[in-house]
Amino acid sequence: MVFDSLTHVTPDGRWFATKCDASEQELLRQLDESGTQRAVVVALAGHIENRFVLEVCQRHPDRLVPCASFNPAACRSVEEVKAGLRTQLEKDGYKALKLHPRLNRYDPLDPRCLAVLEEMASRERPLPIWLDTLFYYRGGTLRKPPVDTIHELVGRFPALTFVLLHGGGSWILQVAEAIRDCPNAFLDISFTLQRYRSSSIAADLRYLLNSFDRRVIFGSDFPEVGIGTALESVREIAHGIAPEKCANVLGGNLSRILGLEQP
Repeated sequence: MVFDSLTHVTPDGRWFATKCDASEQELLRQLDESGTQRAVVVALAGHIENRFVLEVCQRHPDRLVPCASFNPAACRSVEEVKAGLRTQLEKDGYKALKLHPRLNRYDPLDPRCLAVLEEMASRERPLPIWLDTLFYYRGGTLRKPPVDTIHELVGRFPALTFVLLHGGGSWILQVAEAIRDCPNAFLDISFTLQRYRSSSIAADLRYLLNSFDRRVIFGSDFPEVGIGTALESVREIAHGIAPEKCANVLGGNLSRILGLEQP
């Protein structure tokens, strides 16, 4: 089974200032064409509403899994963060929560972001956290370097499961070492797989697919990258690696995280 960890759709099919088709119909077409059985559809706070994503996924419950999003930087205080998060997630059905520090322009170690994680960790059934790990943005200042930030977050909240979107980009091997002793953290290889396909990082990705397969997750980042294109890249890099390891990466790990049976 192939299970895509990171896809997006928009109400009008537009994707920022690009020619990418982010429509529901195009997502379904690419899933069918690539032989991908399931995909997580991710909201983006300030850009793609949670409720819209939930409605899209409810039309295709056997194929699409809804991931909500929240922007702690839009709140003035920790108390406002916690109240806002409860309001945003009061509608049942979301299977994960996306935090996007770069797009929403905040440091992941900002007390307001930590408040989101504290609130989620306090729940009886916390949602897994889809954390975008490309933290740098123009004008921003981080309290700690990205790998140290990731290490602190996953260690500080052991009750939460983290899917580290893009795996830290060019630092993916360092991130793997940082989380090796943290079983609650997983490396998503979307974007990074495609961007660095022709670089030495491809060798790092192959090493991780072979030696860290229980902690690596396939994602396309549709519509930025076609689902079939992403699958072709991962299969090329994984050529010769044991089928059971590839199965973990392509869908097994994500199914276990989300508590979904593999069809």
